[in-house]
Amino acid sequence: MPTSTPDVVTFSPPSVALDNPVDSVPAASSSSFSIDFTAHDASGSVITPSDDNPLTVDLYGVPEGVITPSSVTLTSGTSATFQYNGGYLPKPVAVEAWMKDRSGGYTLGVTEIVGKNRLACASLGTISFQVPLHSTVPDVLKVLAAVGVNDPQPANFQSYTIDTGSLGTVVPVGELNSTDVIGPGPRGIVYYDSSGNTYSGRYYLARVTVQTSGGSVQTHPIEVLAIDKAYCSGPRTSECKKHPPKPDLHYLGVGFARGHSTSGDLFLYPAQNAFLELTDASGGTDISQGYVLSQGGVTLGVTATMQSGFNLISLSPSETTPGDWSPIPGCYGFPQLANEPFCGNLLLDVGISEMFLDLPRSEIPTGANSNGLVPSGVHMTISAGDQANPAMAYEFDAVSRGEEPSGPAPSFVQWINRTSIFVNTGRRPLLNFNYMYNAQCGQAGFSPVLQ
Repeated sequence: MPTSTPDVVTFSPPSVALDNPVDSVPAASSSSFSIDFTAHDASGSVITPSDDNPLTVDLYGVPEGVITPSSVTLTSGTSATFQYNGGYLPKPVAVEAWMKDRSGGYTLGVTEIVGKNRLACASLGTISFQVPLHSTVPDVLKVLAAVGVNDPQPANFQSYTIDTGSLGTVVPVGELNSTDVIGPGPRGIVYYDSSGNTYSGRYYLARVTVQTSGGSVQTHPIEVLAIDKAYCSGPRTSECKKHPPKPDLHYLGVGFARGHSTSGDLFLYPAQNAFLELTDASGGTDISQGYVLSQGGVTLGVTATMQSGFNLISLSPSETTPGDWSPIPGCYGFPQLANEPFCGNLLLDVGISEMFLDLPRSEIPTGANSNGLVPSGVHMTISAGDQANPAMAYEFDAVSRGEEPSGPAPSFVQWINRTSIFVNTGRRPLLNFNYMYNAQCGQAGFSPVLQ
């Protein structure tokens, strides 16, 4: 979290890394650690806890007794000390802190307690949830969810778009039940560079409930952005203004390695990903963080059985965000125009139907660029994971805007011309492949769809 941000609680250290066991046995050595909390009011000035206005700290996703206490109320001072018994931590622990500010709102903060040691993938949880899709590929993927209502009724459920290309839940502010949330907190903005759409509002701590085939599953309170304004900004402003956004977005950003979308975007940690922060009678400790996306539905929670049939890619730990993972390695190529593919990172972004390519302008092969687009008829190849033995590989002929693509081919392919090598495939690969993200042990995977 940035420092001196209005209505934000900052942490020192920014996150805690414990010397954890990689499997459920044996235990590691016990230890203690402290976190210092600095709360800022609406003007960015520091405020301190008191008897009349305490600072509350809650930990979520902790097996019973492994980290104590799991909740702290500070009425003086700014530091809390926790005991770690050396036990197994199946997922990063979400740390949420909040207190009232002087203006009638709240100051909020979110971080994570993570393990220094990468977990073994053998100890996956046993619980998963089947979630039906109310819209699917080639269109956007949508599920029914309710945000900011602890005990939602059928009328509270709305259609939410799933987006693996962003992070964070976005909800119209009028749909929150004020007695079930903590906020309003800091002001925030999310920006979607594929469209230029920008939304602003205030952050709250709120539960997200997702409708499943057999009922529903709920998160513990997570940070969400409740919006009341929408506008166009960034390089795509002129295109955005043709269909300007309204502050009625219902969005579940469930991606990893996404970072900030713009200044004022406080979505950063996996603890702000609704698909990863599910809870149950065991506090969610028996639900392995991850999900599967397919044409037919969504599965929340990854089990060992579910991994069968997937070609898995081992991801590297994020160098910038504790508890997160680095992007999927991937390549794109033009076999008729260039001898070798261009290899860097790949994103399966179910929020868009087009494809975006990053490459320095000087390296774009002759014949692969016409006014910023890959011309119709140009043959392309895509692969994810190891180039010699990819977890996903497909090829297609590019089409122009307005043409009907076939199979996993995107609706069009656009050059972004940045210094890195990157391919955003869009969502259409889901027509040929199922996609798995296992956040617990850092894996992404693909399995072919039986035709």
